[in-house]
Amino acid sequence: MIHVDPECEAVARLFSKRSIRAKLPAQTRSENPIFRRKGSSFNLKSVREYQGFDDIRQIDWRLYGRTDRYYIKEFYEEENERFYLLVDASASMGIYDREVYLRFVASLALIFLKLHFSVSLLSFDERLRDTCLNVKEEKNVGRVLAFLEALRFEGRTDVLAVLRALRSRYRPSTLFLFSDLFDANLQAESFAPFRRSFLLHFHRPFEEGDPPFAETEVEDPEWNSRLLLSYDPANRQRIRELERQFLRRFERPSRGYHYRRIDRGVARAPLYWGVLDDLYA
Repeated sequence: MIHVDPECEAVARLFSKRSIRAKLPAQTRSENPIFRRKGSSFNLKSVREYQGFDDIRQIDWRLYGRTDRYYIKEFYEEENERFYLLVDASASMGIYDREVYLRFVASLALIFLKLHFSVSLLSFDERLRDTCLNVKEEKNVGRVLAFLEALRFEGRTDVLAVLRALRSRYRPSTLFLFSDLFDANLQAESFAPFRRSFLLHFHRPFEEGDPPFAETEVEDPEWNSRLLLSYDPANRQRIRELERQFLRRFERPSRGYHYRRIDRGVARAPLYWGVLDDLYA
């Protein structure tokens, strides 16, 4: 059974109190979801005289003080932004702790729901697989948990093909990718077509497996093959350098692109807060 971290409640509650009002002109459209409240957005539609059927609470008392007449300000309602959560369910993800991985996804989805976003989850390997679309409100988090619980890690990874399919089918503006990023052709630039993209990289260093200084067998679960590797001090240095090159492919900050590496055992609450910091920046 997939659970969420107990810290989600506090993270969402504390973050919902943040405000950047002082940084924005009062009538500028804001992408900050804190401003998105039904019927009171910052997009002014019109000013009209008060009528008998209007709610008295909508009267603009400042205008009344200047004109001695009752006026109502009408605003365009803004629909909550929808986030697309792309969840890697390829075979290589099986080397991670399933509960830890899916708990992270579920917890972040719950925080988004608590902050009044909508979320759509899609699993993938070399293609888009299962979907859980347009989840709104915290009370529907059970749909998210059931979707994640049903995932099976199988198939090969082709993130580039999946990104193309996602853009063609759904045209998302904000994307969250949960993956080990094992795609030889994937680069930070691959996410340029999305207005905002967040890469949550689940990383397990090669040495974490404590390989001996001898021949060691490495299994590739996606290709169902085994590699016999001579692991001596010289090869150890070479593998470390290859791993550093792999990680540097994604550590390229640019506008709208955010990358966070998630190592095993790391405290998750600061990661949730960091993602929200990036989101609201």
